[in-house]
Amino acid sequence: MNRLMHWSLIATLAGSGVVVPSVTRNMTAIAIPEADVLKRLERVPVFTVTDPKGTPVLASLPNPQDKSKQIQVAYFFMGQTDAQALVTKLKADKPEIGKDAKVVTLSLKEAYNIQNENKDKKDQLAFQFLPTQQQLESAQAVLTKNGLDPKKFTGIPLFYAVGGKDKGLLTLQQGEEKVIPFYFSQKDLEGMLAQLKKQDAKLSESTTVSVTSLDRVVGSLFKEKGGEIEQIALIPSQESLKYVVEQNKANGGAAPGAAAPEKKEEEKK
Repeated sequence: MNRLMHWSLIATLAGSGVVVPSVTRNMTAIAIPEADVLKRLERVPVFTVTDPKGTPVLASLPNPQDKSKQIQVAYFFMGQTDAQALVTKLKADKPEIGKDAKVVTLSLKEAYNIQNENKDKKDQLAFQFLPTQQQLESAQAVLTKNGLDPKKFTGIPLFYAVGGKDKGLLTLQQGEEKVIPFYFSQKDLEGMLAQLKKQDAKLSESTTVSVTSLDRVVGSLFKEKGGEIEQIALIPSQESLKYVVEQNKANGGAAPGAAAPEKKEEEKK
């Protein structure tokens, strides 16, 4: 199954398909192989800005540990519009770079692999994953509503639902498959909960929205043990999926990707 088909499957989970809710309370001990974790990341699109050769454009920023030195940063955006905004800024501020810069879609797995391949290099190279403003505002609102300090939140927000008497993680079943969905978009999660209200009003009444970070969820997948943890599904936003499908059609179905970064061209801020 190619990447587009993976994303199309996830789009069904995030869309208007019929769901059967249940609540997961306890998790039995099972470890998830790394290959299975990476497969989950493969289903999530992210966006970066590259030159015509597919090399990500790097920003030069002061090293937070040594202000006298510079550190180069490659950005991975969770929203296509933010990546496009960087292209627009480059065209205006650095036309020699911006004239050939373009937005490229790759999977979270590819971004993760690029980061890992470069983590032990001695040159000052860093990678930053950037949420959309809407994601951040939604996360802050959820934390405030739940009586938590929104200022302490960092990272890429993931939204999920808890419900039932014991406030367990909400589990969905489609056919024979059970998933515990973590949404990149609160709006998409709310859409699922609206379906739940029609199917099980009693459970819906006890259901609340919570938020965690992508780092925490991925870290749990790699390091922690838990039976139902293997049912976790990362659900990209409908907006990102729509863009990916449109781009695949425009490119004749070719799956886009990006090369590992090289220190050839850079944007200074």
